[in-house]
Amino acid sequence: MTSDYDNLAQEFLAGLAPEEKTQLYNDLLALEEVHKLNQHSTFYTFRNLKRAAHRHSERRKRTFRYMNSHNTELIIHQIHEQHFFKNNYCIHVYLNSKECTYLFIDQLLSMLKTPKTTPFRVLQEITV
Repeated sequence: MTSDYDNLAQEFLAGLAPEEKTQLYNDLLALEEVHKLNQHSTFYTFRNLKRAAHRHSERRKRTFRYMNSHNTELIIHQIHEQHFFKNNYCIHVYLNSKECTYLFIDQLLSMLKTPKTTPFRVLQEITV
């Protein structure tokens, strides 16, 4: 599964301009920070009784949308869900309308964090 995400992430990043890669990197860093804080947190509240009466409600907190030059679309939704009085946080990731797991975001981040090195020749000085 991760090798699939490797290929998908490489293809997606290959079609992005450098400015878009920078913007994506910054957005993913912010998303990663929020996700680390909220991924395993659940809380109960009785404040929003109207919403609690509907059994299930979702509110999007943030949405990130990126389109590369190959017309591949990446959409990331940060969602706050409420089931009765139980509240939790989740992230939905879609690549060309197909749902991916958070591993895809991790893969994108790891590829953006690693610096690209250009191959160069090492020349040795020969003394005569």
